[in-house]
Amino acid sequence: MRILVLCNDFPSPSFSDTLPVFYLIKHLSLLYHHEITLVSFLSDDARYSSETANFCSVETPIKIQMPKSTYGQLFRTVKNMLSMGNLSAKAKAGLHPNLLDLYYSPQMVRKVQSLLQKNKFDLVYCTRAVANYALNISLPKVVQPYDAVYDWHRQLYLRGKGVEKLIYGISYKMTSLYEREVYRRFDACLVVTQRDKDLLTSLCPQINCAVLPNGVDTEYFSPMDVQEEFPSLVFVADMSALPTVHSILDFYDTTYPLIREEVPQVRLYLVGRNPAREITNLARDHSVVVTGYVDSVQPYIAKSSMFIAPLILGTGIKNKVLEAMAMGKCVVTTSIGAQGINAVSGEDLIITDDPKEFAAWVIKLLRDKQLRKKLGDNARMIIEGEYSWKKIAERLDRIFGEAVTGHKKR
Repeated sequence: MRILVLCNDFPSPSFSDTLPVFYLIKHLSLLYHHEITLVSFLSDDARYSSETANFCSVETPIKIQMPKSTYGQLFRTVKNMLSMGNLSAKAKAGLHPNLLDLYYSPQMVRKVQSLLQKNKFDLVYCTRAVANYALNISLPKVVQPYDAVYDWHRQLYLRGKGVEKLIYGISYKMTSLYEREVYRRFDACLVVTQRDKDLLTSLCPQINCAVLPNGVDTEYFSPMDVQEEFPSLVFVADMSALPTVHSILDFYDTTYPLIREEVPQVRLYLVGRNPAREITNLARDHSVVVTGYVDSVQPYIAKSSMFIAPLILGTGIKNKVLEAMAMGKCVVTTSIGAQGINAVSGEDLIITDDPKEFAAWVIKLLRDKQLRKKLGDNARMIIEGEYSWKKIAERLDRIFGEAVTGHKKR
């Protein structure tokens, strides 16, 4: 099968935003010998990986400077919304301007059109942020938004106050409109959990949703024989993301003090790129280490006593929880952190939404090395059995085949 892949940033095994696309390209190529052509942007945050070219034909990425601030991104979005080229394309597709006009680029439009004229593709596969570029393509097409993003905006709106609540209310309405209008135009829409599927199909029953969880490189993320830094907790995430910031601050205020009362020597590692100011401020507490960007998260996960993911906001499956489980780490998380993961609380990991109970479990596990090992070993078995990228690619290949067959019957 000849597949055109459109991605909002360059797929790389070391960049969480596009990591799934990298591994799916890799395994679709190795297992099924599909001929894949990749077109993507390249942001300042992404890392160009020459390894990607081993599995597909890589078009020169289009460099994009994405504003770091929310207001900068809003200005870019409005500017793109009002550009004549974008308005013309939206009119042809019968769409309204939307928040993902943040990624509008005339250069990308020309690149996609040129490739379609020169090549005979069987299918187009794209990420949510660049779905606009595929809407007028008459080929079978599959979009992968991962999550029902409108629900994340809804959560932020419900928690917001004042001007912030107004902004999130607008983004919630616009995102709902976008997801309703756009996803139904694809032959398949891929999300990582059943809950996200239910949310999108309730928004628009015409959306043909399929559940495709993220996977883990089980060779790269595997148990490491290193000296444990006891007692220590680690949380890995993009430290600029709003759900992460809200969740960490809530954990630090409500749960961490309870843990320190019982285990005063505990250390908390917050590992991830672009930490928000509120996160870096936590390092004033000498028990908290904020690392910023690191080349590899494995050493931090490996040396920690346990992995925590105290998320109170968010949608979709959490890659870092899967990776910690793959490394055989004991994980304590919330129902949001465990969303989409087929694991049993108390056997494979610990799931609780109550701050006091969360703290009690962390304290109990810090005092019971054997229980930590048992949960970590069970977690590794879950990942090996269900979440390797090879198994996820097998499911995606079937979805692609169904999309092509269903498109021909129309």
